[in-house]
Amino acid sequence: MSPRYVDPEILQERENILLDQALLLLQQQGVEGLTMDKLVKQVPFSKGTVYGHFSGKEDLLLGLCNRGMGIMCSLFARAAAFEGSSRDRMLAIHFAYLLYSRLYPMMFMLVITAKSPGITEKASEKQRAAHLQLEARLSGSIITTIEQGLSGQECMNPGNLSIEQIAFANWSAAFGSIALLSKDIEQCGVRAQLQSDQALITNISLLLDGLQWRPLMSEFDYSLTLERLKTGLFAAEMEELNAREEMTDPG
Repeated sequence: MSPRYVDPEILQERENILLDQALLLLQQQGVEGLTMDKLVKQVPFSKGTVYGHFSGKEDLLLGLCNRGMGIMCSLFARAAAFEGSSRDRMLAIHFAYLLYSRLYPMMFMLVITAKSPGITEKASEKQRAAHLQLEARLSGSIITTIEQGLSGQECMNPGNLSIEQIAFANWSAAFGSIALLSKDIEQCGVRAQLQSDQALITNISLLLDGLQWRPLMSEFDYSLTLERLKTGLFAAEMEELNAREEMTDPG
C-alpha cells in the first residue's frame, strides 16, 4: 500500500498550530513545563500526528527557535537594505534584533536553550539542517554589511580580524546588551524603551568606533538614524510593539 498523500499546505498549517500551542505552553509553564503529552492535549491531532511532525521535545524546541530565526531573517534583510551609510545599515541590523527581542521575548531567549548539546543532538535532521541554513542567512546579512564597510573604506580592520570574527563580535555584543536590559524593559515597559535604545546604541557604537567605522559616534548623531528606523523602515513593528505595551502598562 502506498503512503497516503497529504497536501504540503496542510502539513505546514498543522506544524504552525503545533508551534503556536507549544509557544503558549512555554509562556505559561516554561521550558521544564513543556512536554509532548501536554502538547497533544492542546491540539486537535492524534499523538501519532504530533510525533509525525516533531520527534520529541528537543525537536519541538529547535523548531520554535527556527521559527524565530525565520522572522529575524526577514527583519535583518530589510535592515541590510536600509538607505544610508554602511554603519547606518549595521545599526539597523542591531535595532532589528532589539525589536525582535521585544516582539518575541520567549523565542529570543530560547536560542540559549536550543544551542545546548542536549537539544541539538536529540533534534531531527530536518530541524538541524533548517537551523544551519537560517544561521547562514542571518550571518550573511551582517557579513555583507561588514564587507560593504570595508570595501567602501568606511570601516577599518585594525586587528586584522576575519569578517566572521567581526560579525560574531557584533552579534555577541547585541545579544548581551539586549539580554541584560530585558528585565528592566519587562518591569518598566514603555518607560524603559528610550533607555534601552540608547544603551544599545552606545554599546554598539563603542564596538564600531573600535573598527574606525565612519562616521564615528563623535562625528554623527545616531539618534537621528534610530528615529528614521522607528518612523520609517520599522514603523509597523513599532506600532505593534507600542500597542502591546499600552495594553500592559498600568501607567
